[in-house]
Amino acid sequence: MSRLPFVKILLPHIFIASIFLFYFYPVLFEGKVFFFRDISHFAYPMKLYLARVWELGEWPFWYPHLVQGIPFLQQMHPGVFYPPSVLFLMKDFNLAFQAYFLLHHFILTISVYVLCRYWGNSLQASLCAAVTSLLGGYFLSIAAVYNHFQSAVWFPLILMMWQKYLEKYQTKYFLYTAIFLAFQVLGGGPEHAIFSVLLIYAYGLCLTKENSLIRNSVAILSLVLLALALSAIQWIPTYFFKQKLPYGSGLDLVASTKWSLNFDTLFDLFLPDNQTRFMEIVGAKVNSFLHNFYMGIVPIVILFFSLLVYRENRAIRFWLAVFGWGVFFGLGEFNPLYSLFHQWMPIFNLFRYPQKFFFLCSFALVFLLCFSLDHLIDEVQRNRQKIKQLLFVVFIIFLCVAVVFWINPRRGGFETLVILMLIAMAVIALHHKKITPSKFLNFMLVLILMDLMIKNSMTVPMIDKEFYTKPPVLAKHIGGTADSFRVYSGLLLEAKSNSNHEKKESRNVSTQAWKPVHNLLAWHLKKRNQLYPNAGTIYDVAYVDGMTTRYLESTLRWSKWFVASDIPGKKIILKRSNVKFWIIEEPHQSLLELNQRKTYKVEVFEDTLPRAFLVGDSVTMPKEQMLDFYFDPRFDPLKQVLLTESVAVKKAEDFSGQVVDIQYPPNKVNLKTRQNGEGFLVLLDTFFPGWEVRVDGKPQPIYRANYFYRAVKLGPGTHSIEFSYVPVGLKMGIYISVSAWVLILFMFFKPARVNP
Repeated sequence: MSRLPFVKILLPHIFIASIFLFYFYPVLFEGKVFFFRDISHFAYPMKLYLARVWELGEWPFWYPHLVQGIPFLQQMHPGVFYPPSVLFLMKDFNLAFQAYFLLHHFILTISVYVLCRYWGNSLQASLCAAVTSLLGGYFLSIAAVYNHFQSAVWFPLILMMWQKYLEKYQTKYFLYTAIFLAFQVLGGGPEHAIFSVLLIYAYGLCLTKENSLIRNSVAILSLVLLALALSAIQWIPTYFFKQKLPYGSGLDLVASTKWSLNFDTLFDLFLPDNQTRFMEIVGAKVNSFLHNFYMGIVPIVILFFSLLVYRENRAIRFWLAVFGWGVFFGLGEFNPLYSLFHQWMPIFNLFRYPQKFFFLCSFALVFLLCFSLDHLIDEVQRNRQKIKQLLFVVFIIFLCVAVVFWINPRRGGFETLVILMLIAMAVIALHHKKITPSKFLNFMLVLILMDLMIKNSMTVPMIDKEFYTKPPVLAKHIGGTADSFRVYSGLLLEAKSNSNHEKKESRNVSTQAWKPVHNLLAWHLKKRNQLYPNAGTIYDVAYVDGMTTRYLESTLRWSKWFVASDIPGKKIILKRSNVKFWIIEEPHQSLLELNQRKTYKVEVFEDTLPRAFLVGDSVTMPKEQMLDFYFDPRFDPLKQVLLTESVAVKKAEDFSGQVVDIQYPPNKVNLKTRQNGEGFLVLLDTFFPGWEVRVDGKPQPIYRANYFYRAVKLGPGTHSIEFSYVPVGLKMGIYISVSAWVLILFMFFKPARVNP
């Protein structure tokens, strides 16, 4: 192929950049910010905490502001060691936050274009694939579930580097593949790393010259081991963390198949729900992992045409199979064979939400579009039978769209029907040589752009930056209290007698987050204004509950006990969990009125337990019996502490003690105390492996206290106590990852052929 002039090389990138700037114009130039779904209650608070801890020159291992303290690094999705997180070293956090999301959209779009060009596809077909990846419903939707998005975007680069390695057997391409695969793990999406490995393994066997099973298997195994070594600093602490979780050994089938694809959802591939101002539609809600599946009507036409015509083409046949497998596993509970994979396939039961398998479908549609558009030109021009088949496909899809549109007019099928007719006209014009192949591809690009802009323009909601930067009224009064007291925001419901309801609520610590709302925008505003978890953490508010991706056994136990208690019992639980402020939810007031008034009732518990205090006596009992005593109104936690093991203490006749000072630097708790006899310091923070304590510089054991918390034995006098946290497995992960990165640097500077 002759070398293209520089301008022709530059123009496609300018085109992609222009579409990118146009779609994200509000973020880039109008001060809008991303806030939908996980972005507002996971991404923003946790990335902000990451930035604040880095500013202090530390690493964030522990998150003290949620569920009375929880591991931070091991959650994976904060991306502590994820390389693009270096953006949060910028002084302007809000700028860094927006740049972080935009960077990933840009990486995905450009890498798809470059990969398609590497495969030898035409410039226009490659642009069609790139635009579909930028504006496709899957990629825009998954951005709101940010850790999955920041992992998925690396797949095109992984595939391209792996193909180059299999073709040239140069060490650098093997290393690049391992690095990008490690990025997927570090980004917090291990499922996508698994998908990527399986795809490139199958790709190597089906579509490369070197399709030796043994050679490819050894190469993939070596690649996986190297990628795991590079990312060991993340996944090894996470592995040890998961062993302490209630479902560390796997999820049951019901929990694993929540949010499966259903047959109604598959209609969204042809005609999606109307996304225009969907945040303001009364009764709208998000009850699925993916908000929008629509990848465009042109890719769907190409998919079915390829199924009829191009089955002899290996590349097209491969991506058709990938799409089929994505649907097969994505159906989850609606697939009778899914339970067999859940039961017998290793680690299959560790992952939730079968809709995640749409990862396979989305990339298959993008790459099928690219390959088939170029093949379609030749078929349409020289084969009358093929054009009949293509027009038949368009006609059948036209009927399907018309039926769906007739059943549900709100889906806005008129535009799709027009586009289908334009496709048919363009195909006929190409066949009769009324337009050139280049103009036909340009027309397809315009149709794809028009279609996705109309259908998916509102899939990524944006709001004024004051949503984060301007503290709500409550934050001005309660913010800054995280080191002293906790907050509970929501209803105090009567005890539920329905055991199934209790089981459901016990899984979700922040039960109020599942209340019905008038519309999604009002709900997001209320969540912010009422300081629902986790919104208030950005204003230095600590919660007794909260939303995390992984809940500790003690957290679920607290939630279940809380849900099952009556109102007086709930208040006792809150007070004995260091909750001073109860932000009362008013269920009968409209969200619109509430958001406009921005006033909320707050009950202040004056007799709540302090974060840390001293007691002179202990009672030993099994852990299972502790909560009956601890939450009993007759028990005085300021006099005694409940321990799971017997600790000898010389009781003072008139014990007294005081916590003089308490501070929360990253991963630590520093206290100063004084007392007149032997006793215990009780700290109302989560008891969890990895915490150590030094009393006056000497290590001391930490005892499990009052079921949830920590206690340390102290002698009479003044003391300086330092709790410090290092995740279990972190040192092992550091040694392995550092060694792997040193090896990679050595291999880059000393290139050698890899012979798997």
